[in-house]
Amino acid sequence: MTRRALLYYRQSLDAAEGIERQRARCRALVEARGWTVHREFVDNDTSASKPRGAGTAWAALMTELDAGTDDTVVVAVDIDRLLRTIQDLATIIETGAMVATVDGEIDLTTADGEFRATMTAALARFEVRRKGERQRRAQDSAARKGLRTSGRRPFGYDADGVTVRPEEAAAVREGYDLLLSGVPLGGIARRWNAAGFRTGQAPRTARGAGPDAPGGLWRHDNVRAVLMNARYAGLRAHKRALVIGEDGQVVRAEWPALVPEETWRAASEVLTNPTRRTGPRGSKRLLTGLARCGVCGATVHAGGAVAKYGMYRCSGSSGHVGRQSDPVDAYVGELVVARLSQPDAAELLVDHTKPDASALRAEARALRARLESVAIDFADGAVTSAQLRTITARLTDRLAAIDADMADAGRVDKLGPLVGAEDVAAAWEAMETDRRRVVIDALMTVTLHPPGRGTRTFRPESVGIDWRGAEASDG
Repeated sequence: MTRRALLYYRQSLDAAEGIERQRARCRALVEARGWTVHREFVDNDTSASKPRGAGTAWAALMTELDAGTDDTVVVAVDIDRLLRTIQDLATIIETGAMVATVDGEIDLTTADGEFRATMTAALARFEVRRKGERQRRAQDSAARKGLRTSGRRPFGYDADGVTVRPEEAAAVREGYDLLLSGVPLGGIARRWNAAGFRTGQAPRTARGAGPDAPGGLWRHDNVRAVLMNARYAGLRAHKRALVIGEDGQVVRAEWPALVPEETWRAASEVLTNPTRRTGPRGSKRLLTGLARCGVCGATVHAGGAVAKYGMYRCSGSSGHVGRQSDPVDAYVGELVVARLSQPDAAELLVDHTKPDASALRAEARALRARLESVAIDFADGAVTSAQLRTITARLTDRLAAIDADMADAGRVDKLGPLVGAEDVAAAWEAMETDRRRVVIDALMTVTLHPPGRGTRTFRPESVGIDWRGAEASDG
């Protein structure tokens, strides 16, 4: 009987060469036995520790076997390529399929064949577990030393994870600046995409092409992952937590930092605090979600365009306010430029409550040293368990407060690019809509009143401006 051969190949790394070697050997076996190649199943870049669920070639192979195995033989280079666990073995035994490897056939319907396959699968599982334990120990050791371990190329660095890529590093710094200025993650993603930057994770179709393989587009979620990553502050993290050294300090990484620690902490606080409003959400229109309806106080949105003119309309009721957007945008922009062109505009940047980051870092070091000292005192019997709990709670609470203060110390002034500019109007025109919206939100509340029946010209008095802060209103 001529059997249908189902050929299965698996390679732990994305290496077409390894798959091709398996294919050549398996096809040679099929030809020598007089079988017919019916279908090939390839799990490339699939290690022995990865799950074999839906979407894998292994799952497709099992589906094929479920349809019938009377004239079918499963062919692999060796049993290790086909079976990785006892569960895999049980699954393929249930199908009743004949299995053949380049090393010889295995009759899973006999006790001897099942025993041989079980021992092979158990040994493979043992090797996987032992390799995993070695890798974890090595990664833990590298983390404590601040060293780089293997992984995808981080944005801003070369494939070694240490050498800085200047253009990408500049984009990362700008990303932190934009975030702390109130620009939404989607706006940062659009900016990076427009500049031609791509993620360090290449699409599956491009994997295996080396460290410079084209990556994917930026989205708000992968921008968030970059800005939350402690590596950009030159800190070593492991298992999603900062690594603390024997001296009680956060371990510094071997690669250079791209931003100060307080900047990273500020960004982390912004991104992890759902109650904190850092600025208006992104929009194509300048005042969408910012300006208020003069009738009911609801925000306005863009929509209901008349002919070629963009419009702002009340989001609460279509009958309240409907205004052409361009004249309003131009008027609000003129007010912003006028305010930030005044001699006292620099006062808007001054934050007299901003903490001293250097002093905070020194206090944090002292607190961590005190924590270590208390632990030693407890081990020596000089401190009771109740005293240890009380002191530890007090010190950790203060450390948490310092972390929050350091985040405040790293905040970027939203008005910085405009205040003190040689030409404020030119700087305003050069700004993207997202940045302009942040500036408006920081300076004023805009209220759009109905212009009145029959009004065909723009009336400035129909746009209410409430400046934020007494010094702004006096200007």
